[in-house]
Amino acid sequence: MNYKKLDELNKLRQSGALTEEEFKTEKQKLFAEDETINSCPSQEIPMGLQESSYLALMNFLILVPYVGWIIPIVLWAMGKNSSEQINKQGKYILNWYITWFIFGIIFVIAFVASLPAAIASGALSNALGLFGSIFWLLPVSAIICILCLIFPVIGGIKGLNGQVWKYPLSIPFLK
Repeated sequence: MNYKKLDELNKLRQSGALTEEEFKTEKQKLFAEDETINSCPSQEIPMGLQESSYLALMNFLILVPYVGWIIPIVLWAMGKNSSEQINKQGKYILNWYITWFIFGIIFVIAFVASLPAAIASGALSNALGLFGSIFWLLPVSAIICILCLIFPVIGGIKGLNGQVWKYPLSIPFLK
């Protein structure tokens, strides 16, 4: 029920802009509109879950070892036609996967590219020299690991509240 429109109609009736009959007619139109919206069959969400539970599941299952990258994609494929929010969240998750895959490739290339410089400087001759030449690897790896744990948890909590959450740092490949 659109209470805002009903309240506006009531104010118009009280101010005299609408007669009692016009008010009743418009009020009936609002009720009929509400019944039409509620009687339309909506697409059922897979597994019989509520939308908020499904959104949370898509995000939390990212944390499952070995298969956490594929389960949310399968859930998205199953539920994308049943809800606009599920479709949006699935795209956000897939964008996040693609972005982190690209970041991983860049990370490996940067690491491999730094090895010749370490070899040329003789840093590989002792363990401390090797550690110094790739020292940047440790904090970057730690940050990546922490973000890969925190982002799905935040997304899952937002999903439980019925909200879609766009993962930060993700490039929007799918819109």
